[in-house]
Amino acid sequence: MNLFEVTDSDRKSQYRNMSEVLEACRIQDLSSSTNLKASRIRSLLNAYRLSKAYEPDSKVAYVVEQFPNELVYALGMIPWNIESMAILLAQHGCADSFINLTQQNNVSRDICSFLRGSLGVIMANCYPNPDIVLANDQPCDCLSKLANITSKNYRSPFFSISTPTELNEDTLDYLAGQQRRLMKDMAAALNMEFNEADLDRTVGHSNEAREYYCKTLELLRDYRLPGVAREMLEIFGMNAFGIPENVQLCKTLYQEALEMSKKPENKRSGKRVLWAGQAPDGSHEIMQYVEKEVEVIFWAPLWNSNMMKLDPDDPYRSIAQRAIEYHWHMERFQANLAEVCDTYGIDGIVISNAWGCRNMLALSPMLREVCGEKKIKYLTINVDFMDRNNYAFNHVKNRIDAFLEILKQSHL
Repeated sequence: MNLFEVTDSDRKSQYRNMSEVLEACRIQDLSSSTNLKASRIRSLLNAYRLSKAYEPDSKVAYVVEQFPNELVYALGMIPWNIESMAILLAQHGCADSFINLTQQNNVSRDICSFLRGSLGVIMANCYPNPDIVLANDQPCDCLSKLANITSKNYRSPFFSISTPTELNEDTLDYLAGQQRRLMKDMAAALNMEFNEADLDRTVGHSNEAREYYCKTLELLRDYRLPGVAREMLEIFGMNAFGIPENVQLCKTLYQEALEMSKKPENKRSGKRVLWAGQAPDGSHEIMQYVEKEVEVIFWAPLWNSNMMKLDPDDPYRSIAQRAIEYHWHMERFQANLAEVCDTYGIDGIVISNAWGCRNMLALSPMLREVCGEKKIKYLTINVDFMDRNNYAFNHVKNRIDAFLEILKQSHL
């Protein structure tokens, strides 16, 4: 693929391009079908943040999954997750034209379709041009490469953090030092001033939101809370920890979950399935089909990294620890998965292998190993929630039916 450049970097044009795509899809609601007030707040917050990013005077930082956005918010910038934005379009049937555009430009179909979709949106010049591009190398090294390509496309400054896999004193010092330098380098590249007090403030917002987030997860252990598990996943993916609006979002969800837990009929009962891997939107036919029979809990929000509050006295070091915890480290993930299965009463696991995702393919044997040790039923499905050319419901329906039937008959 020949490297291309975005020649029209005017955000008004980019906003118009994106609006035309959304209008063609006739999107009415970008949230899952739910009655939760928290979901509506999240939808409004997302809409505000996204529209704000297209304003000429806004400072926009392209980021990758699980980037420590507290560092971005501390400089008053808007983090724009280049992969999640494309996933949002795919969830509502708007990704086809972008996927087709990558194929027209000879992008290999063997590459993860989530990356191809993101690249397609950039090719279509629908994203707001970034003032800076930021990457870390976990959990997806290919996503970091896409960030590097993106910086060249937009001719924007690029900074990358190297995140060690192992967690010890030396790696924490190494990563914390990188983050301190990064703040200075970003401020210099954007001709801005950085005040440590701004980071202290974002860390405070992050911790306050995380407290409500964790309290909601505690309720989810013992109660069936319709829509709450899905909302936890959406909040995790949004990665807005560090702004006061996210505090209100997490607080609202906790309050709604607490009220649900007071109803006798919401005491945990029935079969629980843990969804591991990329998950489609709540309105997707697979989710609708599975959730008719079992309660679905999503693994990603339950990683140990999501339970961590940051140390206000040493934020860089605690942000570094969280970043290392986010790495797809087999032994740490195995221990976490086993704990989650015990704590949340998991009866079965759905392993969702997304097209072209090498990381998930490598993780699958460990997931199956834990299932064998715990005597938990599991189902592996190969799906593609971005490129509909690689997916048909009938290809997986029979396997889902057999899995659900086995769960019904099991008495674990």
